[in-house]
Amino acid sequence: MTKVMTTTATPKMSFKEFIGKNLIKTLKEESVSSLGDRSKYIGASDIGGCPFKTIKSKLEASEHEVSKHIVFQRGHNAEEIAAKMLKGTNYERQVCLEADINGFPIKAHLDYLISSKNRRIVVEVKTVSAPISEPYESWIMQVNTQMGLLISDLQDEDIMVEGKVIVIDVNSGWYETFDIQFDDAIFEVCLGKAEHLADCLQNGAEPKAIIQNYCGTCPFIMECPKQGKHAAELPEDLAQSLAKIKEFKKLEKEISLLEKQLKEYLVNTGTEAVKIDGEMQAVAKCKESQSNRFDTTRFKAEHPEMYEEYVKTSSSFRMTIS
Repeated sequence: MTKVMTTTATPKMSFKEFIGKNLIKTLKEESVSSLGDRSKYIGASDIGGCPFKTIKSKLEASEHEVSKHIVFQRGHNAEEIAAKMLKGTNYERQVCLEADINGFPIKAHLDYLISSKNRRIVVEVKTVSAPISEPYESWIMQVNTQMGLLISDLQDEDIMVEGKVIVIDVNSGWYETFDIQFDDAIFEVCLGKAEHLADCLQNGAEPKAIIQNYCGTCPFIMECPKQGKHAAELPEDLAQSLAKIKEFKKLEKEISLLEKQLKEYLVNTGTEAVKIDGEMQAVAKCKESQSNRFDTTRFKAEHPEMYEEYVKTSSSFRMTIS
């Protein structure tokens, strides 16, 4: 008698699922390899950012979707672009500076450190999704932390330490650079934030929340005492966006009125197209068109039961700006 072997089939992972999970796994391994366990030390970017987000990130592992990880890779892509920008200079990458605050480790990973005989330039690379006119406060604090630790490490007053930020929009190709001056007062504030973070990690102190750009992308926003349900103040970038939208809406009303006047002229005169030449070249066309639309109001009145059977309730958020 032949014995039949049976096996329990395991559902196969699709290729899309495989590459997504593999990306997350690879990025985690690379992060630990290059930056170590970030929950065990305070980084310069931690000091520049919001303490609430920093502590929550270190104590609670938050899983991002694959799409978020892909977006985060813009920073690494920008660093590779910056490497080509700096080619020919005497630079080192990912230079690690170490110190401690109340016995808790501080580590600053410099994207680039350019060295000459009596000069050191700390270079931080950042990405944005739209042009900016000045560096963010968090960047200034991060680079001041890096420069302060470097000055302490060098112990040489004859060596000048400078800070630069290269900002790149990898989507549009826009880029800019900002000079960051070392400021003792700012560095003292940075050390105070590092002390607060160490107190939170060592003694369970309540982390302070600070309004930052991109608060809207924080995975802990709904728990934040200054954002989410408790929001009373917008991050600077969103406040600027709201102001721009309001200005644009004023223009929309003006444009709508002007279009109405032009359309009335074209319809009343039976003109299908007009144009103007010169520097302000423009063409306006107006043709009669017909379309078929379902008369929902009549259908509801004549066939109420059928309407109720087929009507679908949906939920959405409607934003108004005034």
